[in-house]
Amino acid sequence: MWFTVHGVRVNTVHMSRGPSEDVRLYQIRVGLKASDALEQEAKAESKAVAHVLRRIVEDYATLYDLPRSAVDSLEADRKALGLDRRGYLKELLDHRYRQVLAHGPGAPVPSREAVAPPATAGGRKK
Repeated sequence: MWFTVHGVRVNTVHMSRGPSEDVRLYQIRVGLKASDALEQEAKAESKAVAHVLRRIVEDYATLYDLPRSAVDSLEADRKALGLDRRGYLKELLDHRYRQVLAHGPGAPVPSREAVAPPATAGGRKK
């Protein structure tokens, strides 16, 4: 059965990808600029575009397969900042960008001691 959610045509039939995983089939439209970037990445990695898209979706859904404790801490921080997941990831990228501006490309991440969480975690306030 097919239905549309937010402009995305969705097939609710579960398809087996292997012995332990069911998948859903989605059909989406992707703009030319984004599709060109996807195709370039797929070509650079010698992968199919579908593989690259699946990895992007899985990384987004699992926060890049971080350990559960890290996901829980980052989700608490995201909520404390009042950001959606996309906004939070943009905030993290902006933080790294500022490090690159200050210290140059490839600048090392500060040592663990310098970034140890305070006794009361919860994210910074705006």
